[in-house]
Amino acid sequence: MLMQGDYLRVQQLDQGIVELILDNTRRPVNMLSQAAVRELGDALTLIAARPELTGLLISSDHEHFCVGADISEFLQFFLQSDRELVALTEMAKSWLDRLEALPVPTVVAINGNALGAGFELCLACDFRVAARNSRVGQPEVRLGLIPGWGGTVRLPRLIGLDHAVSWICEGRYQDAHLAMEQGALDSVVSLDHLRLSALDLLRRAAVGEFDFQQRRARKRAPLLLSKLAVTLVSESTRPVIARRAGACYPAPTQALDLMCEQARFGAQQAAEAETRMFVELLRSHAAPALVTLFLKEQRARRLARTQAPAPTRVGILGAGIMGSAIAGQAAYKGLSVAIKDRSPEALDRSMQRISDTVDQRAKRRGGLNKPEILEHIRATLGYQEFADVDLTIEAVIEDPGLKTRVLTEVEAVMSPSAVLATNTSAIPLGFLARGLKHPERFCGIHFFNPVGRMTLVEVVRTQLNSDDTLAKALAFAAALGKTPVVVRDCPGFFVNRSLYSYLLGFLMLLNEGADPFHIDRIMERYGWPMGPARLLDQIGLDSARNTSRMLAAAYPERMVVPGETALDMLCQQRRLGQKAGLGFYRYPACDDAVEDESVARLLRGKRERPVEFSEQTVIDRLMIPLLIESVRALEEGVIGSPAEADLALVLGIRYPAFRGGPCYTLDRYDLGRFVASCATYRELGPLYQPSLKLREMAAAGENFIRWREVS
Repeated sequence: MLMQGDYLRVQQLDQGIVELILDNTRRPVNMLSQAAVRELGDALTLIAARPELTGLLISSDHEHFCVGADISEFLQFFLQSDRELVALTEMAKSWLDRLEALPVPTVVAINGNALGAGFELCLACDFRVAARNSRVGQPEVRLGLIPGWGGTVRLPRLIGLDHAVSWICEGRYQDAHLAMEQGALDSVVSLDHLRLSALDLLRRAAVGEFDFQQRRARKRAPLLLSKLAVTLVSESTRPVIARRAGACYPAPTQALDLMCEQARFGAQQAAEAETRMFVELLRSHAAPALVTLFLKEQRARRLARTQAPAPTRVGILGAGIMGSAIAGQAAYKGLSVAIKDRSPEALDRSMQRISDTVDQRAKRRGGLNKPEILEHIRATLGYQEFADVDLTIEAVIEDPGLKTRVLTEVEAVMSPSAVLATNTSAIPLGFLARGLKHPERFCGIHFFNPVGRMTLVEVVRTQLNSDDTLAKALAFAAALGKTPVVVRDCPGFFVNRSLYSYLLGFLMLLNEGADPFHIDRIMERYGWPMGPARLLDQIGLDSARNTSRMLAAAYPERMVVPGETALDMLCQQRRLGQKAGLGFYRYPACDDAVEDESVARLLRGKRERPVEFSEQTVIDRLMIPLLIESVRALEEGVIGSPAEADLALVLGIRYPAFRGGPCYTLDRYDLGRFVASCATYRELGPLYQPSLKLREMAAAGENFIRWREVS
């Protein structure tokens, strides 16, 4: 052993070959923290000084090669000066440059994921060999940033500008086989043969069979593209990137501009431009919010995984859209699934939905074994398959009577240790548990639609369920790749209660003559992926009306819109939303939404023209109720912390992520200013009136960062 550190070790192999092994002894994953980078520098200094050195192999002793930089350190970066940030970035880059400049060939063996700074380490090596199940990529734009350690320089010179733009500006993980096809990897082998294959390649390069110096020269030279070719890449990809990113997320389009500008530069000048852009984006509005959210999500997932062993056998009651999606997700993650419905036809439709979903995933990811996934699912008309499951989820329609009946029936056959859960989105669990013999084993596991794309799960606790029940529910959600948050049982739970406050603000504006499509455009500019009218169409106007009535009954002092609402009028016209092809919008094909002037006229009533509201007024009228209700739920203990509140709304209803969530938004805006702005709308009623505690916090200059201290 030549070196044993906290983050890596170095050992001598035969024939002058040295192996540097990433081995974080402090955490279960390899990350390139500042301390790890310094240790990497010490290791490279040691390796470069060995006179008999003929080659360097870099490998990992963990499940994943390296998941990137230590993002928790970025919270410090946001407080540092530009000069300090440049120095830190250049220090890390200098060690990767030293690695690339070693007088011997270097080969990296990639197992699991190599992402962000971890993949930039791989790019600094001469050759890259990966296991078949590995994934690589530069996902920094998801955090409002760009690669900062040479990724925008080396990757375009390896795989071409067009592919590099796609990788970096979209921030997606890349399957190993696709990465090899595009030139980012040299070989893809089975995990069992990874190290031996990498060593074989290294030995052959060491004796001159492969010209590693030529590869380095290519990474350091300008791109061999004409000015016209670079312009074509820029113009052809810019509209797609801009549309996906939106105006509120600057990193993707700035990464595109940077790589197109760098094309004519050598490596050193290109790297300097990258550092400037990286530091500039650290100063942007989006990066701090996105980094903070990322850390909140990682903490939630980590805690969920440690609560209890994940269930391996699950049952699903109801083979509709939600039940099928939950069953498919569980089977995709390797769990054994029993799914029940009342008719063979419903089960056949369910299996077809699941099969279609697997096909869609296979197109995106590749390498999926469809027969193996479908073999995990057993369709049944009876309850006998539920006798040996670890957890059952009821996912029938939102009918309290039907839900109560099937829950009682399945409880009678389940194991005494199994968890029983409901996927209801709003019905109080106390009502559903009335007929159960073991309410301590009952909880809510509320998935969001579409299950495959929405990562949030609300795990609903009641006054009666046990800690063990809650722990198993959290572990189940984590096993499905979801991010669970615990919420207390109440009408609407946390997410829908907050969302419908926002939607009530929208309905009140419509009653006053506002144009729904004008409101949608304003809220999309504010950062929502779709405006409230389009969102209601997606939910289903009949479903939204039912939920709004239930919440009005639960919170009559503030969640009631006087008179007939737009939901009432459109449901009477059988305009039920996207599922019916007609709602606020018309849906002539797929997801296309076309504004319908007849709807605007219907909602205006006798008014010839819509009433015009300023952009700020529209934003206030929708956002103030959402922010107030989110804080009320926090004060009541419906959700446990500001961090969980932020995470729940960003992941559950796609609250603009660059704004960080409701509590993050209020802290950035300042509670005193927010309470003052609420006073402008006092005449609109309790929906716009902050709670006493929120007013006291504002008066005392408090914020949600110190919530645990002041609550």
